[in-house]
Parts: sequence; structure tokens; C-alpha cells
Amino acid sequence: MRLFHKLSAALMAAALAAALLLSGIFFSFQNRTVRQAQEARLQALEQSVLAMLGEAELAGDPLMAVDYLSGLCSSRAEIRSCQLDIGRGMVPVKVRKAGSFAKSDLQLPRTMRGGKFSARINFSTEVLSLERREALAGVWHDLAAAFLASMAAAALLGLLLARRLTRRLRRLAAEAAAVGEGRFGVKTDAGGSDEVAELAASFNAMSDRLLELETMKKNFTASVTHELRSPLGVIETYAAMLLKEKDAFRPEDRAVFARIKENAGRLASFVTAMLDLARIERGRMELRPAREDPLALTRDAADFLRPKAEEKQVAFLVEAGGSAAALLDRELLTHALTNLVSNAIKFTPAGGKVTVRAAVSGGKYRAEVEDTGPGLQPGEPEKLFSPFSQGSAAPGHGGTGLGLALAKSIAELHKGSIGCAAAPGGGALFWLELPVAPEAKAQ
Repeated sequence: MRLFHKLSAALMAAALAAALLLSGIFFSFQNRTVRQAQEARLQALEQSVLAMLGEAELAGDPLMAVDYLSGLCSSRAEIRSCQLDIGRGMVPVKVRKAGSFAKSDLQLPRTMRGGKFSARINFSTEVLSLERREALAGVWHDLAAAFLASMAAAALLGLLLARRLTRRLRRLAAEAAAVGEGRFGVKTDAGGSDEVAELAASFNAMSDRLLELETMKKNFTASVTHELRSPLGVIETYAAMLLKEKDAFRPEDRAVFARIKENAGRLASFVTAMLDLARIERGRMELRPAREDPLALTRDAADFLRPKAEEKQVAFLVEAGGSAAALLDRELLTHALTNLVSNAIKFTPAGGKVTVRAAVSGGKYRAEVEDTGPGLQPGEPEKLFSPFSQGSAAPGHGGTGLGLALAKSIAELHKGSIGCAAAPGGGALFWLELPVAPEAKAQ
């Protein structure tokens, strides 16, 4: 269950418990008030009977008491019977009302003693209970309406509070995911004085610190790779010069020089890729857009690597006919395409096939490179374009894990995208898309 639903349910449950508690307290208070009012009415009735008994005794006329009690019992529905004692014991007083009380109806006797005269009034508990229920029925109705209204208001308030709190948490989670993807320096709203605001402030401080460390790392990488290029170039040049002196060295010496030249070249290529990647990440790689034909560039990159495919006995097919126009950096796009095609050739075994496709449609240039190599394992498409990340098929094929990361950076510099997936017939399919002007169409 999501936090929004949990929080909403908790707030509504708390509101329900509070409403039930307040309703119970209010109903108990009203019930006590009704009982007290009923008791006060009965006491007032007793006082009037006592006053009448005093007057009858003072007048020496017991019939006054008989008539009063008879009329009282006849006019009051809650009185079952009346009794009068004028010195000869309690005697029932005849009443003029018709009706009967249930046998289960209990009597509530109240005795009033004057001087010589005494009276007893037997109240009906059933009638008194009915009076109380009728009096509380209206309270129940009003209480139910107030309860429903308060629950609706509490539910609305709970949803608003839960939405406000979880919206801040969702935003914080999204920005934490952005930091996890390497976009350091992302900030979130740290307004407020609650715990979420404290968490947001800590997140912002962490993001700033990570950005500072990332900047230091990129500056260090750029500095180191820049300093390594010159000595590596010197080593490679001198090794090439020594290889030209065929008669001056033994064959085993020339083999050592060849290995030196080869490894210096590989390291120089690695350093160059690192430097280019660092420049792009630091925003210092200059994009020099010009009006170019991306389809022609695709054919050129493929033709450049065709001998490599033939040497490896890999069938090589290019489907990039026509021409188009787009603003792009020729050198950078060629570098990205060359990387995709060379990887496909490298991982395709002899007898396999590499297909290069390119087309312009819907305002986009799309290039695809499909191979029949070992393909991709689950989860690899998401990580292959990260620096120094290689697929499961990479061991034994060399490489530094920087080529695809650099190709991704080049695509993003052009406001485009790059990706990969398993090819329909086995192997892997890599694609690159760049936006082009609406009028740029393949001819």
C-alpha cells in the first residue's frame, strides 16, 4: 500500500475515532440532561401533591385530596395509579381515564407524606422510558447528521494533508533518483519546518557536496588525461621509428617495439576517449554544427569499416540510400557511428552478419546497427552506456567501456538519444536518433 493511502486511512481512522468518542460523550451528556429534566418534573409534581395535601388537611376536607389525585391520575399518562391515606391506610383513588398498562410495565412509586394525609403515586417506567427515547431521538438524528458532516470534512482534510505531504516526498524521491543517475546538484524544495523539510535540506546539502566531488573528479580526469597524451604520443612515435630500422635490430627486438607501439596506441586511444568524455561532461566539448548529410556520413563510416568486416569474414550490408540535410557536428557523429559499427563487427563471429540502416523520417535521423553476435543479457541495455561498463560478451574482445558512453554523450549534445535492444533474429540492435530540420527529407 502506498504511503498516500496509508496516511489518508490513518487520518480518517483518527477522525472517525475522535468523532465516535465525541459523539459518545455528547450523547451521554444529553441522556443525563433528559433524565435530570424528567426527574425535576417528577419532583415538581410531588411538591404540588404535598401542597394539595396540606390544603386539604387544613380545610378538613379529604375529598379535596381525592378529587385532586383523581384528576391528576386521569390527566397524566405517566401515572399508573394513585393512593391516598387519610388516617385509615392507603386506599386506591378511582381514576376517570380508560386504558391499561402491560403486565411487564414496572411501577415507580413515589410517596408524599404531609401531616395527617399521605399519598402515593405509581409512575409507569415504560411511559417514562418512552419519553426519554422520544426526547433522545432528535438528538440521535442531529448527532448522526453532524457525525456524517464531520467525517466528510475530516476525509477531505485528510486527503489534502496526505496529498501535500506525499507530493513533497514523491518530488524528493524523483530528485534522489536523478542524483542516483549522476545528475548531481539537483535541488528540492526545503521550505517548511517539519521533518520532511529537514530531510530535504539534508538532501540538498548532499547533492551540493556530490556535485563538488564530481567536479573535482572531472577536473582531475581531464588534467591527468591531458598530461598523458604527449608522453604516450612520444612513446608511440619512437616505437614506430625503431620499427623502421629493420636492419639495426634483431627480430625479437622488433617484436618488442611492435608491442610497445601497439599498447601505446591503445592507451593513447583510451586517454583520448577519457579526455573527450571529460570535456563533454564538463560542458567544454565544442559542438560545431554545420549543414551535413547524415545519410552520407553513415555510408562513409560503414565504408571505412568494411575492410575490417571482410577481414573477419563477416557479411556487411548497408541500407542508407538517399540524401538529407541536418545541422550536426560531422566529426562527433562520425565518431559515434564508427563506434557502433566497429563494436558490431568486433562481437560478430566469422560467418555472421552486420547490417547498418539509416533513414530520415518524421523530423528525425535514425541509424541502426544490427549484428548476429552473442546478443544482450537481461539488464545490460540499461548499463552499457555508462562509463567503464561492458557487457557479458566483452571479455576477450578488449575495449575500455568508454566508447558507448562517449557515443551517448555525443547523441545528447545533438539533443538526440541512443539505445540498444536484443535483435529480432538474435544478436544485438543499437540505434541512434537525432532531430533534423522539418524540411530535411531523404531524396
